[in-house]
Amino acid sequence: MHRVAGRREHGCDRAALPGAEISVIIDVTYGEGWDAASRMVLGPISREHAANRDATGERYAVVLRERGRPQPVAVLTIAWAHDYLGVWAYDDQGRRTRELDLRRLEPDRLLLRHIAQWRYDSDDMAEFADRAGRVLIDLYPDGRGRKVSEPKGIGGGSLHTLADVPDEQRWASAPAFGDWAWAVAMATDGHVSGVSLRDAPVQRPPQDGPAEDREHGHATAPGWCPPSPLRPSYLDEMFTPGTRFTPPDTQATGPYVVERVVDAGSLRLPTGRIVACDPGWLDPGEPFTVAVPPGSYRMQIATAAYRTEHWGKTLDMQDFTAARILISGKPTATWELALRLGEDPRTLRDGEFYGFGVDTGTGCFVDAAAADRLTGGENTVPDDDSPDGIVVLDDPESGGNLIVYPSGMGDGSYPVWIGRDADGEVTCLVADMLILRHQELLPNRSQQDS
Repeated sequence: MHRVAGRREHGCDRAALPGAEISVIIDVTYGEGWDAASRMVLGPISREHAANRDATGERYAVVLRERGRPQPVAVLTIAWAHDYLGVWAYDDQGRRTRELDLRRLEPDRLLLRHIAQWRYDSDDMAEFADRAGRVLIDLYPDGRGRKVSEPKGIGGGSLHTLADVPDEQRWASAPAFGDWAWAVAMATDGHVSGVSLRDAPVQRPPQDGPAEDREHGHATAPGWCPPSPLRPSYLDEMFTPGTRFTPPDTQATGPYVVERVVDAGSLRLPTGRIVACDPGWLDPGEPFTVAVPPGSYRMQIATAAYRTEHWGKTLDMQDFTAARILISGKPTATWELALRLGEDPRTLRDGEFYGFGVDTGTGCFVDAAAADRLTGGENTVPDDDSPDGIVVLDDPESGGNLIVYPSGMGDGSYPVWIGRDADGEVTCLVADMLILRHQELLPNRSQQDS
């Protein structure tokens, strides 16, 4: 396992000469989780039970403490079912100073996906204080990377650069269960070597607790989750007129209501390889890895409206919330994120997604055979004669066409979700404009009246 350099003062090396390496005894505690606020192990479990969780992919935590030191040296959170290993390093004040987010993209190798480091200028500075200097680094399997430096904290300006991290430092060998010495070396900048790992006694629950807890010595509340990428929500409801959602903000005088489902025409897909992009781009990008049978499919644009007050006037606001290609009439049973070649969902962090970029306030669907000829021109921009901002362009050479629609939030990046029926066949593709991502469903009027 590689080491990530960074400034850290650790209690066991303050008296050491520069560059000196010392040995320490590290107590190892296993649990279902870890509470960073109270610095307590949640649901302590035995080494044997933790090893079983490791083998089956269930989540668990490893707490590494230097003997005689109340705060941990490092805390590991592991969930191999999600190909995830996280590491937090702590200082003498019990503050988190470094985060590593590693992903198992190959059976025996981990990608260092994310690094975050905080610098505290005094012993009494609060953890993650706004003025604490920090560095954030994101790394990707294809060798790309970005780095954000904020030497004076979140309010003191930032520097955005490419992350120049050698390939050998991006990847690490997957550790065997119980091999936690590398985490201690990482947390102490390599000053601690010759680590002696010793299992700490398991704190058993009360004898009157559940039988399973008494047997395994653990509680049933992990207290943490592996990173969760963006999940689809209410995609069918977006295209159901009359569906009501919570208001967008405190200025709204009524809920969001699905007002119209606009028929955008037939999308002709001669190859079934679908591209979603900004129609004004010269390079439309790669098609999605999931294709559909060649053919013509109905395309729809969903809208939602709400009422608001502004300067004493009542205004009716309407947003374009999503665009949908209907592939079949069967109900959707599952949803998945549409991906392009080289996109790996295992690398996504909390709330992240792979999407298509928008710079002109419009998006489009088009067949890959026609994309290069139909995108990048001025004729893709809707004008006053374009009903609902929809533009349709034909490509006689391939037999395909392009359908432009307004992107509800303007410029940005938007995910496309693939729906599948109970047999796994594609039912639709939905470009989500993220207008309703934070809204909740409300009862319809008939339910409310009853």
